[in-house]
Amino acid sequence: STSQLCKACLFENKNFTPNNSNDNDEFNSKAADPTNSRYYLVVVQYVESINTKHLASELRGLRPSGPKRFDPGYFADLRLAPEEISEQLTGYGHNGVSPFGMLDQSIPVVVCKSIMNVSPKFIWMGGGDRDWKLGMAVS
Repeated sequence: STSQLCKACLFENKNFTPNNSNDNDEFNSKAADPTNSRYYLVVVQYVESINTKHLASELRGLRPSGPKRFDPGYFADLRLAPEEISEQLTGYGHNGVSPFGMLDQSIPVVVCKSIMNVSPKFIWMGGGDRDWKLGMAVS
């Protein structure tokens, strides 16, 4: 069914600023910080739309409450990355973007919750080329 068809979209946080605190910070000790990335790859069903306000809230919630959590406006300017940037970072062209085998493997992947409810428990998404699709079980 059409609910099994998914797409992967690269979003850019236009408000991104690199972490500037000390190296002992638990969020800065890793090579890439999934709680503060300039880009996020979002996997969503074709029949669904991406609510950027909800996405911003979920990304902000990756950090626990307290001084390390970002200001509510930090993820307020999430936009689709330009197609040329998406291709440069993922290695995949339009309609072929996949969360697997991206050139920049530090980009966090966000899978929309609604995908977990698809029936039957199997999805199709971009497989690296506009004519290739990758199928996988969802559990």
